[in-house]
Amino acid sequence: MLDFGLTEEVNREDYNTKFLNELSPGENITGEIVVGEFQKVPMGKREVADFYIIITNHQNRTKWVCEFTTPYYPESDNIYGESGGLFYTFIDSLNHVVNKTPLNWQENYSTNFNKFRKTVNESLSSITAKAVPPVNSDAKTVNIQVTDALVKSPSEDHKPTTIYDLAQEDPIILMAYSKLRNKGDRITVKNITFELRSSLDDGVITKNAFKTALDELNQLEPSVDHQ
Repeated sequence: MLDFGLTEEVNREDYNTKFLNELSPGENITGEIVVGEFQKVPMGKREVADFYIIITNHQNRTKWVCEFTTPYYPESDNIYGESGGLFYTFIDSLNHVVNKTPLNWQENYSTNFNKFRKTVNESLSSITAKAVPPVNSDAKTVNIQVTDALVKSPSEDHKPTTIYDLAQEDPIILMAYSKLRNKGDRITVKNITFELRSSLDDGVITKNAFKTALDELNQLEPSVDHQ
């Protein structure tokens, strides 16, 4: 029997949707975590990133919708967490729980959003977070501090083994892969890298996206270079 990746349909229309402004300091939320896509929102002369993290508790059928608004830097595709802010508290405590770094490890945080989203969605099953008072007295909601996280066990079955597999997971590599196919060129790591560098030079992709794609290509078995 072939596995088409079908999952059991879950009716979540009857889930109770709640928001951060309904949390009081000291309360805890726990459940499956998903980071959504971000939108660029104009704010004065700059743009900010607006995105949601949804924490779903299937036992009490509650969805916590946590909205984050952070400074955004288009030249690097990075979002920025300022000390004491909502995203800073979240990423700092998540890093502490998962990677055992000290709390308040960095004064501020800058992270590539796509890498952050992919890592959370693919590597974490669930988290527990505690509502803590905001440092900024003008803030309308509490901050959320991660106190526990369940990391998924790595699965060798789903690890990309060919450039084609990797292209299905990374749109940047897929773009380079498609260009080579259209030109009739061999699909090799060397040729993919050349296409990525051309896209970087033309301003189509950012330096961060280029570096992330190279890191992923370097994790493939050397034999894929001879396809």
